[in-house]
Amino acid sequence: MFQLDNALSSSVLRRFHRQCARLLAIAILILFPAHFIHSAEPVKSSVAQPEQFRADQKDHWSFKPVVRPEVPQVKEAGFVRNPIDRFILKGLEDLNFKHAPDADKSALLRRVTYDLTGLPPTPEQIRLFLNDSSPNAYERLVDRLLASPAYGIRWAQHWLDLAHYADSNGFELDADRPDAWRYRDWVIDALNSDMPYDKFLATQLAGDELYPNDPKGLIATGFVRSGPREVVSGNIPEEVKRQNDMTEITGTVGSVVLGMTVACARCHDHKFDPIPTTDYYRLQSFWAGSELVEAEIATKSEKDKIAAENKRIDDLAAPLKKRQAELEVPYRTKLKKEKEDGLTVNERTILAKPKDKRTPEEQRLADGINTALTVHWEEVAELVAKNPKDFAEREKLKKAVYELDRTRPQPPAHAFAVKDDKKKPPETYVYRRGDYRNHGPLVEPRPPGIVMASVGEKAWTDAKTAAPEKSSGRRIELTKWLTNPTNPLVSRVIANRLWHHHFGRGIVATPSDFGTRGERPSHPELLDWLASELVQGGWKLKPLHRLMVTSHVYQMRSDVTVGDQERDDPDNESFYRINRRRMEAEGLRDSIITVTGQLNVKMGGPGVKVPIENEIKELIFTEAEVVDLWPVDLNPEEFNRRSIFVYRKRNVHYAMYDAFDAPDTQSPCPVRSVSTHAPQALVLLNSQFTQTAARKLAVLASLDTTLNHGIDDLYERVLARKPTDIERSKITKFLGQNPSDKAWTDLSLTLLNLNEFLYIP
Repeated sequence: MFQLDNALSSSVLRRFHRQCARLLAIAILILFPAHFIHSAEPVKSSVAQPEQFRADQKDHWSFKPVVRPEVPQVKEAGFVRNPIDRFILKGLEDLNFKHAPDADKSALLRRVTYDLTGLPPTPEQIRLFLNDSSPNAYERLVDRLLASPAYGIRWAQHWLDLAHYADSNGFELDADRPDAWRYRDWVIDALNSDMPYDKFLATQLAGDELYPNDPKGLIATGFVRSGPREVVSGNIPEEVKRQNDMTEITGTVGSVVLGMTVACARCHDHKFDPIPTTDYYRLQSFWAGSELVEAEIATKSEKDKIAAENKRIDDLAAPLKKRQAELEVPYRTKLKKEKEDGLTVNERTILAKPKDKRTPEEQRLADGINTALTVHWEEVAELVAKNPKDFAEREKLKKAVYELDRTRPQPPAHAFAVKDDKKKPPETYVYRRGDYRNHGPLVEPRPPGIVMASVGEKAWTDAKTAAPEKSSGRRIELTKWLTNPTNPLVSRVIANRLWHHHFGRGIVATPSDFGTRGERPSHPELLDWLASELVQGGWKLKPLHRLMVTSHVYQMRSDVTVGDQERDDPDNESFYRINRRRMEAEGLRDSIITVTGQLNVKMGGPGVKVPIENEIKELIFTEAEVVDLWPVDLNPEEFNRRSIFVYRKRNVHYAMYDAFDAPDTQSPCPVRSVSTHAPQALVLLNSQFTQTAARKLAVLASLDTTLNHGIDDLYERVLARKPTDIERSKITKFLGQNPSDKAWTDLSLTLLNLNEFLYIP
């Protein structure tokens, strides 16, 4: 009873406090209305003054300069294969931890092949590596993988997660972006060519200014446009739409490039990090003169070729459309007559009057009557359907026109990009509480003050150069500051992202938050050594990949527990073993296609629309008089392309992507979640995709000359190893002496559902 009375008293007290707070808020609004009521006209304020930062704020680890540390000495020198091993081993020795033993060659082959290409090793690659006993066999394998075009595909997916790339706008309309894929292809090509990261970054932020005569520079700026965008938003003012675009750009650049949660400072000073609202809008002002464009980049000959092909298709479709119109004439006439017969005498009188003789009210009524008399295609279709002969002919004509339209070429090439053609951009103000109508101080473009307060302003001073002839040059200045070797964030952030994807956990476990609420680095000296190694190596990423995957740390086993270390270090922050990881959704799909021998290695081009479940179609698309609202690619071989080339429409969710935690593309995704739930098993066991894959895999196994060879072939394709004696005995018993196609299929489906296949060892 006491507890109940106490709870009731607390509840009454809370309500009293809330009521007092409301009354106080009302009083403040009455006494100081100008501070809280937004004016319809912007009120311009003074220029923002530089902020002062406390010593403890400037002393935060991520704002300090990158200082290349000495490589530590360790006791177990035989463990060391490159400097990375010394940093990790020194930490283990300080903790009195033991490291895990080496992974076997088969597990290591699967691990590094998937990490660098996103694919499982083929039987040929397995045999080549396992039979190579030379001391540098592994290093030569790594070099082959880094030189493979599949490397760019694999690592472009990680970058596209950060850009939250998709082929449509999202929101209710979710309109398609016909040219967005050009940015995706640019990223793949840039990574495959090992474009230095400083150039890779600068081109995406200011390619239009840096390379004004190169369409690829314009295409690269699609980075800041890859996120969702609401283009149809009712009565929302254009200023709000513009500010939404700027908010998307500023937040993406802040989190992806700087590893800072600058978006939290849009409406107020950051609650935890030294990022004032003024700095948020200073960063945003770099894009003040930029416009979001779909700039035409097609040549005249390309446009002429497309026009000629469209004319050819129009000429073929014209007689079909004419015949359909002729077939519909009696039905349209009948429908029109029925509607006219229902008119009242007054309505007929109004329609009979010439337009110039009607009163305004009569004209309004006449417009409404004409609208009601309009014969719609749904009505024609419903009436034609009652005549089986005409209905069949009409459907045949429609189908023929539809199939012709599907063969039309892609529209002339455009760059889905950002462009700056203003020598003097509009002024940028702090928007109090994020409201564009409530102007605060005027701000100029400038990097975050806390960084300059920690490492000095020289890099920013050096970045200021004469503006290009046709633009403000603001974003060029930003990229020069970002890629200056003294910048403490950019090199650390990208080095940490590479480590995260290779080791399953970043040195900083929050890759897009290097602020005070993010995780502190587990090995700060190693992070700084990697960041400085990247800069000293000319910002090349492939050498850093090679360094990481050839380290002894990377080559350890993942399936061991050493003493009490699992209890003392449950998150493996010390990296005493490698982290076991599940394939991402796209990697799982690509791996299934690969092991069945069906992978189409074609590169680039518009996104491929693959078959989707009817339930998804019915959920997403409304009915309309078309053959198909999700027209799959005409060539079925395109369905077996890498997942990065599959059309990514924000409101269409592929079952496998949803089940295995693919990002929703609504915001940058630095770390993919990993969940375990029943629908994953249902997708892998029952989906048409995996059922078809199992049948294809079974055919490959059944082609072998003997039963044992068929079993070995399945295991090698799916698990990159031979079966154990116990496995072989059980499988032989299951298959029997003359296994049926169904038995082979069931075995294949079982292997595709094994944890050993789903997880990278």
